[in-house]
Amino acid sequence: MPIKTLTLIGSNTTILSSRYVDVALRCWPESECPPVLTTTLDQVFKDASILNNTAMAWLLLDEITPSALHGLVGVLQDRHLPTLLSRADETMPIGTPFQEGIVIAPPDALPESLCAAMRTLWNQAGLVHSLKTEVNFLQAHHGGLCEQIDKIDEELRLAAQLQREFLPQELPACRNVEFKVLYRPAGYVSGDIYDVMRLDEHHIGFFLADAAGHGVPAALMTMYIKRSLHTKEIDPSTPQGYRIIPPDEALARLNTDMLRKQTGKTRFATACYGVIDCRTMEYSLARAGHPFPLCIHPDGSATTFEPDGMLLGVFPNAQFELTHGKLTPGDRVVIYSDGFEIAFPESADSQNLHPSMVNTRYADEFRDLANGPLDQAMQRLENKLDQQIGSLNQRDDLTALCIGALDPVAETETTPDPSGRKQDVVKAL
Repeated sequence: MPIKTLTLIGSNTTILSSRYVDVALRCWPESECPPVLTTTLDQVFKDASILNNTAMAWLLLDEITPSALHGLVGVLQDRHLPTLLSRADETMPIGTPFQEGIVIAPPDALPESLCAAMRTLWNQAGLVHSLKTEVNFLQAHHGGLCEQIDKIDEELRLAAQLQREFLPQELPACRNVEFKVLYRPAGYVSGDIYDVMRLDEHHIGFFLADAAGHGVPAALMTMYIKRSLHTKEIDPSTPQGYRIIPPDEALARLNTDMLRKQTGKTRFATACYGVIDCRTMEYSLARAGHPFPLCIHPDGSATTFEPDGMLLGVFPNAQFELTHGKLTPGDRVVIYSDGFEIAFPESADSQNLHPSMVNTRYADEFRDLANGPLDQAMQRLENKLDQQIGSLNQRDDLTALCIGALDPVAETETTPDPSGRKQDVVKAL
């Protein structure tokens, strides 16, 4: 192991051999005095490796430009060397900090004081060296850690992009029904997924699922669920050659498929799936452990759809109740994930409710969707979410799918009358 030295760095060789230096070093007990190395500024600037075995430095300077002093100090600080600085015409008292790791030692200081300052710095050199080694190790570790974090960040961004590609890029257009979605993952990827798909000329299916957990595992599960949901099948016995699978049957098939694929830990999800006929506004709906959908009426009142249904991926041969109904113009059906209960906590006036009371403030916010055009109503809901405490650090994924029933559209057809003249006929769509 190399012997550590006390290195004297002088602006010239004359000052290094001055009596001032010799007297200060003599005050150091001979049995404890470290090896002394002398060098000049020019030699240090020419080859800084001369300081490789230095434990402590003493700068002895007559004249030096500010830029040269700054450069020398930088070399010493980069090596974390405790340093004593003696400059001609120094007015600051001994021990005054000059810069980090460097203290003043004026030439007129008593030799005993100079020696005491040197011995103090020398005794701290071992600790400084240990800290330096640890810092270097942490910096190396930090660099590797940052690289891994950057890699994970890039992979999560790609995963988020992939998941969004699984979502519908455009929602189906229908003259009597409109669809709007609010989708806010809590992180890069979401445990929620939705879909709105045209099943044929007159029917549209709408689906929302919430996988248990958060992050990448939940996101992977949502993409699997979306791919595994069967909405139609070939049926030669029907006039159109296919059959739209009812929501209860579709969820039952999805549940069976999830159970078949599980090989270890049970992973489950909640879901809600419905089909609406755009001609008649009749719908059928089934749910699997999902929050009850709400039908918001034009007057702001709400009706809850409560078909029975177990969680997906837990119970073999689970059955899902199918509910039917018909929307009237102005009705708006909201299917949502359970994150809204956390996003809209109870107000201060209701904090003293019994613990068994369920938070329903989010339902009050949903009732406001009855007012105004649907796109503006959904934007109001987003704005209210932004105003909630903790909205920048969202605790759960948020997804709300809203189906709005529009007033029937009328169009004019021109048909001939019995006399052969053309006649305008109004047809309700």
